[in-house]
Amino acid sequence: MTTYSDALLKVADSQLGYAEVNGASKFGEWFGTHVAKKPGFKDAAWCDMFVSWAAHQTGQAENVGQFAWTPDHAKWFQKQGAWGSTPKPGAVVFFDWGHSKNVNAIDHVGLVKSVISDTEIRTIEGNISNAVVSKIRDHDTIVGYGYPDQVRENQAQQAVAATAQAKPVPPMPGDVSTPDPVAAGALLLPVALIFAYAKKHGHLHRILSPLVPRAKR
Repeated sequence: MTTYSDALLKVADSQLGYAEVNGASKFGEWFGTHVAKKPGFKDAAWCDMFVSWAAHQTGQAENVGQFAWTPDHAKWFQKQGAWGSTPKPGAVVFFDWGHSKNVNAIDHVGLVKSVISDTEIRTIEGNISNAVVSKIRDHDTIVGYGYPDQVRENQAQQAVAATAQAKPVPPMPGDVSTPDPVAAGALLLPVALIFAYAKKHGHLHRILSPLVPRAKR
């Protein structure tokens, strides 16, 4: 587990026991104010907004994603090349209570706190019985996992590639596309001396006459 995953889980774990009040959650209120920037989220299902809030608190919004709709969140991980079927601490886990394994049918989301066995994980989830809880889940209802650490790594590689592409490449010595000023000067000097000598002694016309086309008769 990376330090980023550890920080994300610590923040999420600090909210265990939190319960919404009169159908409203602080996570939905935060999402509507700071992410969506419109009303209607305070009273909405808030499992994914809880994950988004925890990511924001740890400076990992760009790696975890900021979503309220779970299918869109899963598709975002797929687009980022950070989606899979292997549980890892700090991964975002997506559920379908209908056991379909279909991304479009995802009902719920949480964070993987630990891997218990080949078939079970321990999670931290929001909006279970209107509260933040820790659960043991089996793989039957899990559609897949999104990996914030993989998103971070992919973004770093893309940034390096973009920087390398934008950086100008210095010309190689002897590159014909970039004349060497020293070589060019060495070539022009004797030519200039020849013309100067010819002009001084009245022979310039002998040099220039072959270069001037004769008029047609």
